[in-house]
Amino acid sequence: MTNFGKDCYHGGMSTINVSLPKEQVSLVDNLTSVYGFASRSEFIRALLRLISRRPELVETAVTFPFVSPSETSVRKIVSDFKKENKYSKVFLKDLKAGLESSNYFQK
Repeated sequence: MTNFGKDCYHGGMSTINVSLPKEQVSLVDNLTSVYGFASRSEFIRALLRLISRRPELVETAVTFPFVSPSETSVRKIVSDFKKENKYSKVFLKDLKAGLESSNYFQK
C-alpha cells in the first residue's frame, strides 16, 4: 500500500477548516456531484493531487484573471496602440513612459 493509502485508511489525515463565500460552496457542491466525488473532501483532495502534479496551475491561480502579456517590447506595444488610431498622443506618451518604468517590459 502506498503512503497516501496508508494515510487515508489508517487515520493519518488531519482536518482543516476553510471559509468560502456561498457561491464557492455551491460550486464545490455542484462539481462534487457532477463528477461523482463521495464528498467535498474527496473533491478537494483530488484538486490537491492535481496541483501537486501540475504546480504551474497554482501560478495561474495566483495571477488570475491577470495574465502577463506575451509581448514585452515597449516599441511594439506602443506601435500597436498607435495603429488603432483611438489613442491621443498624450496617452501614448504616458503608456510608453509607464511601460519603460516596468522591469517586465524591454525598452
